[in-house]
Amino acid sequence: SQGFALGETWHEVGVGYRYVNEAGHELRYREPVTGELPTTASRNDRDTRGATEAHAFYIDDRIDIGKWTITPGIRYEMIDTAQNNNLTNARYQGDYSTALPALNVLYHLTDTWNLYANTEGSFGSVQYSQMPNRVTGDEVKPEKARTWELGTRYDNGNLRAEIGAFLINFDNQYDSNQTNDTVIARGETRHQGIETSVNYALEGLSPVLAGYDVYATYAFVDATIREDGPNKGNRVPFSSKHKGTMGVSYTEGPWKLNFDSSFQSDQFADNANTSAESADGSTGKIPGYMLFSTRANYDFGPQLSDLNVAVGMKNIFNRQYYTRSFDDNNRGKYVGEPRTVYVQTSVAF
Repeated sequence: SQGFALGETWHEVGVGYRYVNEAGHELRYREPVTGELPTTASRNDRDTRGATEAHAFYIDDRIDIGKWTITPGIRYEMIDTAQNNNLTNARYQGDYSTALPALNVLYHLTDTWNLYANTEGSFGSVQYSQMPNRVTGDEVKPEKARTWELGTRYDNGNLRAEIGAFLINFDNQYDSNQTNDTVIARGETRHQGIETSVNYALEGLSPVLAGYDVYATYAFVDATIREDGPNKGNRVPFSSKHKGTMGVSYTEGPWKLNFDSSFQSDQFADNANTSAESADGSTGKIPGYMLFSTRANYDFGPQLSDLNVAVGMKNIFNRQYYTRSFDDNNRGKYVGEPRTVYVQTSVAF
């Protein structure tokens, strides 16, 4: 990046490039009771090679003028992905490219309070490992989305708070279908809602409470399928309408203690929003849950390479919860993590 003044404005121009190249080779054969390997390909046998090569270029310009900070930018993505099935000599390939403009605007009402608005695009493709289970025919189109955000932030030292509204429109969202083991195009979806967060240092109320902080986050997300058809208006699978956290922390010198909770509301596992559970557990409503955890950590400081040692407990009350598989190759329920005690360390080097 490079900064420079231009009249009454200050510019900081950034440019970048990202390159990804990955490849995989999967071999899988089954051995029947006879002890002989099959001479022809079966559904359970695999000999596939896949690869993805991706390039991304971006440029942006942060412009400061008075109380405004305006950052226009653009990113250009190119993705080439393919998989070869050596058993059937079938080849699946996708070659995608697109330009993704973005704009961020920030207005400083005061030194502690600002307003922001932004829009940006996102882009993705089917992974090469999913291409044999792709959507039918020539419908392997890139997944594109446009995000819009509008909100405000406040920070006066004791109180940090933020609230924002967002809207995300997907043109061609992908879906892994557990029912028939395929990747399909769910099509147009809309994700809209509100996100909030607040953190308050209780020292602002009384010096006796120095070191104590309370914090909370909450998000309301209305994610619906907008594509014409029998599922239009249904909730996007694995999308909770309500999510959040609440907690309290205490800091004293090198010590920090936390007690917090997280919650989320119910979800569906399929586009049809099936409430009844199927025999294999792949569809059906997923109940919401709330979990509690605690953690204590000690920072030894620079004299010991910033060694940090922590001990904690997740799911204190051993709440039983589960989700369902959204993997292409597996179906059924995934049981959530039970009460778990852990020790964690980190050092700087």
